[in-house]
Amino acid sequence: KALLKTMRKDNNTPKVATAAAGEEERATVAAEADDLQDFYTLDTVDFGKLKEETAAKVTEEDQLVIEAIQMVQGHKFDVARDVAEAVLISNPSNAAALHVNASECESRQDWGEAARFFLVGMGHNNTDAGMEHGFNTNIDMLRTNRQRFVERAENSKWDGVLTFKPRPPKQRTENLEDKPPWWRLGEHYEEIVREGGYAGDLIDSQADADQERLEVRRIIFENNDFLNSMYGYYRADMNEDWGHERKIPGQEIHNGREELEEGEDHLLMEGLWRIIKECKIACGDVKSKLPIAVFNRVHVQGKRRIAKLTEKNGDYNVLHHDPHSRLLPVPYYDFIETLLRISYIRCTGSLSERFEDLVAKFLKEHGMKRQAERFFLDFRSAAVQAVLHEHTVEAKLRKVFDYFVTTYKSSKLRTSVVGAHDLTMSLNHVLVMQEKMDMFDPSYNVKRCAEMFAKIVVDSDLLPQEHPNNANSEMVFTEYLDFLMRTARAKNSSKDATADVVKKFVGEEIIPKAARLLPGKL
Repeated sequence: KALLKTMRKDNNTPKVATAAAGEEERATVAAEADDLQDFYTLDTVDFGKLKEETAAKVTEEDQLVIEAIQMVQGHKFDVARDVAEAVLISNPSNAAALHVNASECESRQDWGEAARFFLVGMGHNNTDAGMEHGFNTNIDMLRTNRQRFVERAENSKWDGVLTFKPRPPKQRTENLEDKPPWWRLGEHYEEIVREGGYAGDLIDSQADADQERLEVRRIIFENNDFLNSMYGYYRADMNEDWGHERKIPGQEIHNGREELEEGEDHLLMEGLWRIIKECKIACGDVKSKLPIAVFNRVHVQGKRRIAKLTEKNGDYNVLHHDPHSRLLPVPYYDFIETLLRISYIRCTGSLSERFEDLVAKFLKEHGMKRQAERFFLDFRSAAVQAVLHEHTVEAKLRKVFDYFVTTYKSSKLRTSVVGAHDLTMSLNHVLVMQEKMDMFDPSYNVKRCAEMFAKIVVDSDLLPQEHPNNANSEMVFTEYLDFLMRTARAKNSSKDATADVVKKFVGEEIIPKAARLLPGKL
């Protein structure tokens, strides 16, 4: 009883502070409830308006697809396919319509046709996964229901649908034994003829470059011994009849695999000139003019030659050197590239036909034969060479040559020159030089001068007078020395030795008369 009295007493105590705290708590709870109601309450949506907006965005094609899908869901597959086919006529890439057609095929258990539609639809990135799943499912069904131990039909069900075609039977790889022996030449030959090689600009320009490359290899392989013999013959400066199959005594055989030595003796440029002239490669007539000056430029601009010289000297520049120097070395494989390039400008047909014609109709037919012409024998004699190439005499004659070439009143600008040192003398230059130096006399007139010039440069289309037609003729400095020797012989009918006649002519006529025209220069 005492406890109850105490509790009643406590309950009857005034609670002013407690009532105030309760009001504040009720206000906080009400505010939180309002916030919670706002959070979970959606904005009022006008579904009628939304339906109108959505219907406006749905195209006729989309509407047909929706109807077709609804028909599939209602198992009305035939009608659904008709609707889908109408969609595919206007848009063959509609993935949903393709899926409807596939579903109709599945309803008839035509797994192959269903797989076809799924496969066609697999090109659409957004539906690839579903299409691939449908395709794989139908292929699995085909495997399950295929007929066992029955040969497959020849006609493929995928014809007209897939771009894939069966791969042809794999060909058996050829053995090296089945390839011709010239299929691959030695390394040094391959540097020239392979794709992107030094002669690649010629071979790759042909209609069938691979076949042309193989043919060029064959020609080199079949004529390797002959080309070695010819190179050695003119390198040794021989002058006798020499069979094609005979070896040159002491000559190293080049097969494309040997190690190249720095100290090897090379053919010189004057040996290459003998080949060009003796083999009837140089020519000049109304149609074309191919003096040795043209072939000199072909050689010095050979890609192998420039590459090898640049390897030795990074500052090498072909424009800074005389392309007509008689002492320029011609290494064997540079010689092969030069022959290829000569055949391209001298003969006709494809590159391999031109090269084969050059070897058969020019080199083999005319090369390595004894030359009996008097002036040829006189000029190559040691006594005449000693007179003309004596250091002081040669230097003065070179100044005379350069002077009349560079000071001629109407020198033709050649577009094919190789640098400032590429100087050649035309018949017009020679006629002016002979006239100014008062060389003509009853025994040596203009006509005879023109005949000697034509004989040296191998040009039959020249006129014995200053004429624009003569401007295309070209004589290099070494040929000019040959011309001086012949002029000396023409003006002196004595039986003296040719070397004595040349020495007297140069020392008493050419240099003194030129000195009056070139004051202070000789």
